[in-house]
Formats: sequence, C-alpha cells, structure tokens
Amino acid sequence: MQDSQASGTSSRHPIVVPSRSDSLLRTMTEPVGGPLGKRTAPGITNPGFFTVERVLILMAAVSTFIAVMAKSHCRTMGWTTPDQQSTVCWSVFPNAFVEDHLATHFPFFSDGSPFSQPVIAGWIAGITAWMTRASGDGALRQLAFFDLNAILIAALWIATVVMVARTAGRRPWDAAIVAASPVLVLMAYVSWDFWAVALVSLALYLFARRRTLWAGAVLGVASLAAPYPMLILLILLLLGIRAGRATRMLEMIAAAAIALLLFLAPIMATNPPAIPEYLKALIAAESSESSIYGGWNILAAQVGMPVMGIGMVNALFAILLAALLLAVAYLALYTPRRPRVGQLIFVAVAGFVVINKTTEPWHALWLVPLVALAMPRWRPVLLWQAAVLTHFIALMLFRSKTLGNISNQHAIDAPYFVMAAVLSGAATCVLIGLTIRDIYVTGHDVVRRGPIADPQGGAFLDAPGDPAVALLDEAEESFRVPSAEAAPQDASVPKDSQDG
Repeated sequence: MQDSQASGTSSRHPIVVPSRSDSLLRTMTEPVGGPLGKRTAPGITNPGFFTVERVLILMAAVSTFIAVMAKSHCRTMGWTTPDQQSTVCWSVFPNAFVEDHLATHFPFFSDGSPFSQPVIAGWIAGITAWMTRASGDGALRQLAFFDLNAILIAALWIATVVMVARTAGRRPWDAAIVAASPVLVLMAYVSWDFWAVALVSLALYLFARRRTLWAGAVLGVASLAAPYPMLILLILLLLGIRAGRATRMLEMIAAAAIALLLFLAPIMATNPPAIPEYLKALIAAESSESSIYGGWNILAAQVGMPVMGIGMVNALFAILLAALLLAVAYLALYTPRRPRVGQLIFVAVAGFVVINKTTEPWHALWLVPLVALAMPRWRPVLLWQAAVLTHFIALMLFRSKTLGNISNQHAIDAPYFVMAAVLSGAATCVLIGLTIRDIYVTGHDVVRRGPIADPQGGAFLDAPGDPAVALLDEAEESFRVPSAEAAPQDASVPKDSQDG
C-alpha cells in the first residue's frame, strides 16, 4: 500500500504505533499476536469500527471496572479503621461523608462546615451528598455517596483519555498510558483529585486547539480543585514571553481569574469567612507523612532528633518552591530550543509534587496525563508507577500501624514506609531528569519526530522561531540520536508511522 504522500490522495500523516516503535510494547504484545502489521498505515487506512479512540475508551472502561473491584472489600464490609487501610481500599469519599457531616452540611456554604478539601471538591461533595438523600441513612447512604462519586470519576477518566488522545496529535495511542494506568486503577477513587486531572486535560486540549481564553477559564476552575493549575498558567506565560505571545497569555490568565472568582462568589456571598478560614487552615496544616518534611520528622522522632515545626516546614517549602520556579523559568527562557508545552508543564508539576508539604501518593494522578504528553515511553513510566503504587500501599500499611492495634502481618513500621516514599520521590525525579534531557537533546524526544514539533503548542506554533533554532536545526539533524526503541525500517511501512 502506498502512503498518502506517494499517492497524493491525502495530506494526513500516519499515526505513530507504539507497538512497533517501543521495545517493551513489542514484547508485551507478542501473546496477542505481536505488533500491528507492517502493511497497515494507521491514520490513512480505514480501521472500521475499532478506531483508536474507541479502543482507548474500551480500555478505560475496563480499567474503571477493575478500579471498583479493588474497593470491593470496603464496599461490602464498610470503611472502618484500620481495616480499610490494611486492605488498601481506603477512600476520602466515605470518610469525608461521615467526618465532615455531609449529610447535613454543604461544604463552604454551611456555617461551621469542617471540610478540608479544595473548593471544587466541596461543590461536588455537597451536590452528590444531596443526590443520595433518598438512599437511606448511615452505611447505606455512605455507600451510595461513594458509588455516585466513583461513577462520576469513571466518566471523567474516559473523557480524559479521549482528550489526551486528541491533544497528543499523531500519537493518540499514548493516551493508553492513561487508559490502562495501574496508578489510576488503584487510586482514581481515593480522592476528588481526578476532577483537577480532567479539567487540566480539557484545558490543554483547548490550548492545543488555540482556544486560549477558554483554556484559561478552565484552568481557573481547575485551580479550585488542586493547586497545580496555577503553576501551569505560569508555565504558559513564560513560554508565551519567549514566543512573543505574552499579551495573549496575560489575557488567558485574566480569563482564569474571572472564572475562579465566579466560582468563589456564591460562597463569599453566603458564607464570607469560609474561604479565608480554608486558606488559614492550609497554611497551618501539618506536613503529610509522604512529604520530604514529614518523612524527616518520622525518622527524627525514631532516633530522638528534633523535628521540624510548622513554621520551619513552611519556610523550607517556600524556599524550595522559589528554587523550582527559578529552574522552570530558566528552562522556559534560555534552553537552546523552546521546550514543548507538555514537557515543561510535566517538569514543573512533578517538581511541585516532590516538594509539596502536603503531598500524597495519589497526587501522582496529576502526573499521569502529563507524562503521556511529555515523555510517552512505557518502560520508565511503568517503573515510575510501580514505585508510586509501592508508596501508596506502604502508606496504607503504615497507617494501619499508627491508627489501629493491628498485627504486623497487615502493617509495616516507619522505616519501611519512609523507604517506599523515598523510592517514589526518586522515581519522579528520574522522570523529571529524563524530560529535561529530552528538552536539551531533542533527538531523544520521540514526540518531536513528527511533522509538528509541539502538538500542544497552540498559539505558540505560529510564533517566530527562537534565534538559536535556525543555527541548531542542521546540527541537530546530523546529531539526531536514534531511539534505542526504534523498530527496524520496512519499505512497506511509511517512515512516519515507525517513529517512536
């Protein structure tokens, strides 16, 4: 079969097939028939019913069902401590329903509401609690509350997969990293963080389609679900400065601020102290066990050393955050070639996850779609997810020890938990390092090998080239590093379809 360029019948580019170009996927697909056939041209030939998006949706649907099964013990026996920790089926949803009195209080709107989750989580929790009022009382309503929130997140999961596939350009199969993510299978239903994940994925899709103001508005709403969308706005501003699109990025930030205020206005009108009290509680919050500060305090308490107080933790976090922002600004403005949007956002958000004082293992949810756009290599991504899952399971077993009188068979001591947390943080830092390498040595970046250097570039794609790019292009072509995962070339396959 001739490709579109040879036949002149189509201007479409073939879709990159990871099972051809990724050595790990080539091996993993052997039991089901091996990589996609050499005589196919995805993106050009008609696949029939099983389009890429439909296959990805099917994968995501299966994953959402497996994720529910992972919580089946608690759904059957109830969410009691330490049983919910030792069986690793703990979730914020049913616990918040009881602890935050969601049966009688609408978070942030009701006086005296003790809700400690972000504002969007408060909206969702209040609405879903109201929707379950006819399901009974006690454990029955708690179960209905969990199930309803899980259904909503399952829908968000599938929608996120579709958005990532469309945002990835000619690499839609990279969204399989999201569709079949082990991290999502175990932790998607743990918290309301997936609302931020879905909103950010929508914003990046809109930005890639040059709907800049709408992307800003969505990021403004997303910043009420998790803090990291604010970091994304800063990244886009820095890249906009380098690309000569600063004014457009400032307009996007203004749209984000307006959307944010629109969501806060009803709360401020009905319960003015709610937001200031939430911010004060956030600043005064203790560091989490999974953070670098909490890990230090756990070990320090074990050996009799002084622990860090809240003031010291906040000061150290502020210093590290400033250092992260300076490093990201340098990458955005001074690298030989402007980083791709997905790359720099992943570096910044992953760095924030590592240094955040309230970081939790399930904050890795933030990174799964971002890593699919930034560095879609299955081997390092799966190894990173294995480290994150180890961290989450270790946290549950550690809490079993600290929250309940439970045997060592279902719990672990502090040193083992800290080791798992360090392993997870180190794995995240490795991905950050690999992404920075791809920024500097573009021959390693599998995404740049397509006809569009930055599928998420949006408004930056028609920007004037960087001064150094014209001088480097010829050198980069001669220096281009062949991928270690590249498949053997075959005359019957369009070359674009074999790029990894």
